[in-house]
Amino acid sequence: MDNCLYFMKGREGNILFVSVFFLAFLGVTGLLFFLLPVKCRPAVLLISSYVFCGYADLRALAVLILISFCTWATGRRIEKSQARGRILQSKIRMVGLVVLYAAILCGYKYLPYFLERFGIGRQVPDWVLGQLIMPIGLSFYLFQAIGYLVDVYQGKSRAEKSFLLLSCHLAFFPKLVSGPIEREQDFLPQLKSIGQVKAWDRGRLSVAFTYMLWGYFMKMVVADRLAVTVNQIFDYPDLFDSLWLLVGMLLYTMQIYCDFAGYSYIAIGCAKIFGLNLTQNFKAPYLAGSISDFWRRWHVSLSTWLRDYIYIPLGGNRKGIVRKCVNTMVVFLVCGMWHGVGINFILWGLLHGLYSVIETLSRKMGWKVKGGQVITFLSVAFAWIFFRASSAGAAFVYVGRMFTAGIHPGSWRESVEMLGLNAVEMAVILAGLLVIGMVDYLCNKKKLHLPVLIQYRPSAARYFVFYLLIIAIFVFGMYGPGYHAEQFIYMQF
Repeated sequence: MDNCLYFMKGREGNILFVSVFFLAFLGVTGLLFFLLPVKCRPAVLLISSYVFCGYADLRALAVLILISFCTWATGRRIEKSQARGRILQSKIRMVGLVVLYAAILCGYKYLPYFLERFGIGRQVPDWVLGQLIMPIGLSFYLFQAIGYLVDVYQGKSRAEKSFLLLSCHLAFFPKLVSGPIEREQDFLPQLKSIGQVKAWDRGRLSVAFTYMLWGYFMKMVVADRLAVTVNQIFDYPDLFDSLWLLVGMLLYTMQIYCDFAGYSYIAIGCAKIFGLNLTQNFKAPYLAGSISDFWRRWHVSLSTWLRDYIYIPLGGNRKGIVRKCVNTMVVFLVCGMWHGVGINFILWGLLHGLYSVIETLSRKMGWKVKGGQVITFLSVAFAWIFFRASSAGAAFVYVGRMFTAGIHPGSWRESVEMLGLNAVEMAVILAGLLVIGMVDYLCNKKKLHLPVLIQYRPSAARYFVFYLLIIAIFVFGMYGPGYHAEQFIYMQF
């Protein structure tokens, strides 16, 4: 049972997040937060966040502190330059640091890829290559830093005077490694008022506990169980017929949702313990009726960031239909490149861009499409093949076989045995997917998330849900001796 709650297998050893260690770390942080004087609370959160980051990787901590200081100092200078009427100087400072941050992100992501691609990596010392491994959470807090600098320059936000508060905004440990990407307008005011948070607030703690339980359920019971089957199908597509490859596509569609949404719910629950509200990153995305609706529901903090800091500055939809389509493709190209290195990620982004352009043109032409939810779900699922595949070539092989391998019922039993899918395993998978689907449908209908929704139910019903989730996690969760916990998918981005 020691391994029942886990985090991720890091590049340089074990990096704990959802683990027995992390729960102890969270408990100690909570005790210090509420026992020390309220004026110490921001410092407790910042120090704890730095300990969390440093425990994972001291190099990552050094980068985080440096980025935080540069962002804080430059934000102050931008505001002072504008106050003195030196608009050009403030713009140069903002653009310069934003370009530098973009270059840092691209360097960490793409330099190792190109070194390997062109065979240069063999000539580079190992200690140099080791420094090019991207620090955890870099792309998430860099996006927050870029958004902050642009907002200060545009006058949407005041430059934060406190280095401690701004650093805590960037480093807050529940959202450090995989977001959500918070805006300073939303998060900094909460940090400034955390002195009002009560240690015992049964409503807040009940919601926090439910968010964490639901996140663990999605990750441990559903996502990691699906990962075992998905990995085998995607790694060896030549061993399966078209039907099994279709199943693999659909199972990965659910795996990545349960994996990333599970992380997000755990992060939201952790933050609520300290009285802080994070962005709801997921709103039943697979019930979307169109691609644009899907991106209003999937990874909300990223899609709104791309809209506000790339799409709208490019002109958005204000300069005609052609320009709108071009801007859409640019945004999704950036989205694909942000998610990963390789042509397959670019193709994934461009596929979503193409979907969005087709949707825009069909609306312009007045075409009405029936079965929008089904078409959207299948379109998204198809694009996930490129996201999951190890390369663009592997993705095309998978797609090609999915449409040409044929259906061979005689080989299904052998495929089931190869995948280790006994009756109990399949029953747990189907039950887990059914629960996820029913909860999403109900929450979408009520416009509330499950942890909030059950607060309106009698205490007996709430505790019944708590016990069911706890039992499901400990009985059906993927853990134990010999089991390799799957890394949260979005932690690699």
